[in-house]
Parts: sequence; structure tokens; C-alpha cells
Amino acid sequence: MSHHADTGKIHIVDPDADARARVHRLLGSLGYPVTEHPDVESFLNSRDIGDAGCVVLDHDLPSGSGLAMLARLHARGSPIGVVFLSQHADVPTAVAAMRAGAAHFLVRPVREQQLLEVATRAVRTSLQHAERATLRRTVLSHLSTLTERERQVLEHLIEGAPYDVVSDHLGITKRTVEAHRRRIMEKMGVRTLPQLLQKLAVVDGHGTARH
Repeated sequence: MSHHADTGKIHIVDPDADARARVHRLLGSLGYPVTEHPDVESFLNSRDIGDAGCVVLDHDLPSGSGLAMLARLHARGSPIGVVFLSQHADVPTAVAAMRAGAAHFLVRPVREQQLLEVATRAVRTSLQHAERATLRRTVLSHLSTLTERERQVLEHLIEGAPYDVVSDHLGITKRTVEAHRRRIMEKMGVRTLPQLLQKLAVVDGHGTARH
């Protein structure tokens, strides 16, 4: 299995260089680029946190820095999945980490195959999130080019209103409604109404342009 560098990265955060090297050797077999960091700050200061991937780190790092890191990644809109490793089989701790948005919580000793599977799943999920975020930004960018009148026509089209209803409601001719529709389709980069609705669903999950 091989991957290009732009299809996800794996990061290892551990103050123990030997431990980092062991995990690096294992996860390197997946084919993704792997980077090592001695602490959370080093990782957060890297240029990679905006890219898809996963970070594997010790949940038992001092001062709750793992959960704090998770919160900072979310605050920055990073798509990176967080996989925690811990010495303690503490259910409340694991539940708290998952509720905070961790991709997975593993208790040591971790089976190699389990870590490989979890890391692979975390990277794939991260890639999906990153792709969706990119698509969302594109759709919002296209929406921002619409005029106020085009937005009004769009709202009616989304609701399935026929041209004569849109014409009456907005006080414009049906021919003008059709012209607006054509421009909306061009600006949004689609050809059909179903394609348009599919794109808009990415924005807020409900298929509308309201945001």
C-alpha cells in the first residue's frame, strides 16, 4: 500500500525518542509520511496541522495537554484525527476524550495490528473531512458571487417554486427569472437543479443557501 504525501500524514507526539521511533517504524509501513514531535507545542507549531492526517500521542502527557491540543486543533479547523494512547483503562477518561472529538482511545499495551487499523481509519476519516471542508469553502465562495436578486431567485428555486410563482412573488417576468436561473447555474458551476441542491447541501446539511 502506498500513498502520495498529499493524501494524509501521520504525526507522533511523545517525549520518549525510543517510543517515537518504535511507533514510527510501525506506522511507516502504511506508506503515509510520518513526522515525530517531542511535545504538543512542537506539533501545533508545525505547518502540517491544516492538512489531513492523524496524530498519535500519549493521553497521559502532563497537565492535560493532549485534550488541550485536541481543543486547539478544533479551534483552528484542523481535519487531523487524534488517536490517544494511555496506560490507564479508565472508562470515564476514554469517554471524555471521545466526547471531546478524539478519533480513538487505545489502552496500552496496544496490539500493533490494532494501532495500524485505527491510524488508517483516522487518516481516511480526516481526508473525508478535509475534502468536505474544501468543497464547502468552494460552494460558499460561489454563493458569495450571487447578486441579491439572484439569491432571492435561488431561494424560490430551492423550494421548488415554478417560474410563474417566482415571477409573481418578485415582480419580474418569467423570462427574467429564467435569465437569473441561468446565471446562478453558471456561477455555481452546475447544469441541473439536483446538482445545485447537492452542492448547497454541503453548506449546511439541509440543501439551502441560508447561512
